[in-house]
Amino acid sequence: MLDNLNTNVDFIENNQHKILDIWLDNKIVKDRLSKFCIDIKFFRDNFASKVLEHTITVAKAEQEPGNCPVLAVMLTIFKRKNIPLSDIFMICVQLKNALISFCNDNDQLTTTKLKELSILMDYNFEGVINEYVLIYYKVRTSNKSYTKEVQKVIDKIEEKKEVPKIVEDAPPIEVEAVKVTSAKDYLLDIDLDYEMVAELDELESEVLDAIYSTEVITPLIIDESAQLFEQYAKVLNTLYEFEELAYTLTILKDLLANTHLGDMDNETIEMVGAYLKAIIGDLNSWRMAVFITCQAEDIHYLDKTLLSSIAQLQITLLPQDHNTEDEIEFF
Repeated sequence: MLDNLNTNVDFIENNQHKILDIWLDNKIVKDRLSKFCIDIKFFRDNFASKVLEHTITVAKAEQEPGNCPVLAVMLTIFKRKNIPLSDIFMICVQLKNALISFCNDNDQLTTTKLKELSILMDYNFEGVINEYVLIYYKVRTSNKSYTKEVQKVIDKIEEKKEVPKIVEDAPPIEVEAVKVTSAKDYLLDIDLDYEMVAELDELESEVLDAIYSTEVITPLIIDESAQLFEQYAKVLNTLYEFEELAYTLTILKDLLANTHLGDMDNETIEMVGAYLKAIIGDLNSWRMAVFITCQAEDIHYLDKTLLSSIAQLQITLLPQDHNTEDEIEFF
């Protein structure tokens, strides 16, 4: 389907930074991200660059459109920030415009190649839209509840929100049945490094003991939590089924490594502590049920709860975009 475009893939791959510059320097993109306090550099390093890399692998026919773990992580954070689908579309469509503009300016486009590039990006956008609607639909129809500590924090956050909401009465969509794999069946098919898993138990105990022994989160607890999430990511990166969760924890680890408690107010520090307790507690329960006792009937039974809690902590920690060079204009 993309036979003609394949001749341009190397050119696009070799100029990723320039294409990212065009995409993220776009005023529409900067305004939409700034409106929801998303730092441009954070978005570029953790999401935009990965999305472009995925687009290139699709053009090379190495992956299918939409099969990108980074996408789900990004959209989970967008969902927790209540970013409307219209804003997400406007951010994403500028990547298509940047690609077409850059290729055209460098005499890399023919009519046929333009059509193929448009098809490639349209399929990617379809994947973004479907994934976001699916995340929203599942959250709206889920019977799961958060731990009491996390729910209190979420309620406190929700009281202060004044950002646009996604339409409450979104029409139902058909959700494909997902194959459920039990822990016992899963462990028969993988080569698990139990030594690495055992290290998680010790790290978890140290961090949780430190958290529960004090009323205030300390820099040491932040550092130890970052080390724990890094170790979890290493383990999960060896398991294809959990690369989405691994990537989320890697971003969280990086954010914690650059967190300075002195820059936070007491309420934010309290939120960080509550989320750390909940996330580490949930990771512990999930690890035991999947890898130790093997009692989990579904190895993904806690994925959505974990991703949502991690996304909310990431939102609390992520740098704010204070770039006022281009003010948002309201008419």
